[in-house]
Amino acid sequence: MATDPIASILREPIFVNKLRLANRMVLGPMAAIAPNDDGTASEQTVAFFERRARGGVGMIIVGGTCSTARSVAEAPVKSVLRLDTDATLDSIKRVTAAVHAHGVPIIAELTASFGPMAVPGPGRPNISASPIGVVIPESRFPKGIIVPGGKATPVPQEATVEEIKQLEREVIESAMRAQRAGFDGAEVAAHMSYLAACFLSPRTNKRTDDYGGSVENRARMLFNIVAGIRQQAGPDFVIGLRLAANDLMADGQGASGFAAVAKRVEAAGLDYVALSYGCYETMDASAPAADGGMIDSGDARVFKQTLSVPILFQGVHDPDGAARAIADGHGDLVMWARPMLADPDLPRKVSEGRLSDIVRCRRDNHCIRRMVFKMPVRCEVNPEMGRESRAAGGLPPVDRILKRPIESLVLGLTGSPGVMKFLGSLKKSG
Repeated sequence: MATDPIASILREPIFVNKLRLANRMVLGPMAAIAPNDDGTASEQTVAFFERRARGGVGMIIVGGTCSTARSVAEAPVKSVLRLDTDATLDSIKRVTAAVHAHGVPIIAELTASFGPMAVPGPGRPNISASPIGVVIPESRFPKGIIVPGGKATPVPQEATVEEIKQLEREVIESAMRAQRAGFDGAEVAAHMSYLAACFLSPRTNKRTDDYGGSVENRARMLFNIVAGIRQQAGPDFVIGLRLAANDLMADGQGASGFAAVAKRVEAAGLDYVALSYGCYETMDASAPAADGGMIDSGDARVFKQTLSVPILFQGVHDPDGAARAIADGHGDLVMWARPMLADPDLPRKVSEGRLSDIVRCRRDNHCIRRMVFKMPVRCEVNPEMGRESRAAGGLPPVDRILKRPIESLVLGLTGSPGVMKFLGSLKKSG
């Protein structure tokens, strides 16, 4: 049995809409899925998700999924699946089939636009709810990510009403593609400092039209998307929403404000709410170095008390801590991302009471650093991670053999505070 009987809570089944989850442990969305450059699912994409489904997780949320033409063009990383076109669906059906073979439900997270965090292109400036850029202090990057002086994005243009409505239509269309590709549901992404998130708080939304001001107006884009998906996908297709429990900004919006927005969107047909923490300006909270965060602050509990749908929370790696959070009324399911890179069998070990066998995430963010520098995502405590599709004992591709020494050098240099500060000073002086 588990070291603490309360951990049995994580083994309990739960319904989301009519979808039965075998337990309350969820693979959270992340850009670690190695798709092909054209946005189709690769062999590694299929193998990555099949391995975690085999590990006994209750539900999988597929992150890094672009649902509009704009989001594809402006994506800051290459590790994105495309649901903005029918051309990728055959490959993605292989992912959902591989996961369903283990009896695990799978949800597609839909990104409308990366907003201020996007990569602008010729004739395609970044857009946001209002012309407000993102300024990330040096001290707010996650552990292991060193950016001397911090980072500031270009000031985006204010999105026009027609641009907003076009994105709404495209996300709804992509949700229908997700349904045709075999997904059990779709999650609308409105977290961090991406476009949809920028509408939710008065700090980032200064509009005076139907998309700004009141809670109803700030929730309008999400309400329209969820209502449109519900109308077209039917009553049983699961619809989720990802948003911040608190942006953690001094002039920002706390849990009660974000919960009010979520309550409004719930009326359009939501089936669950998945909580992130912070925004890009406070991004260390989204990849925390220790458990606590939205649970210890009581922020998650605000959503649990405000909404009637299940609440998913993150940032609690310890299974006993996650079980206690559920028992104490902070939420209904725990999302694990980095912990399931480290140990894809984490849910099964919890279910079998083998907590001492869990391979623990070090939280040094080696995985995130590799993603930032456009390298294949790996995990220092799980040599299988990122190589799940490789035959046992098989040699890596030649290009990986050639790139590995260069990647090691880059990771070593960028992991040194002294080197990064020196390079930062050269950039400023130049």
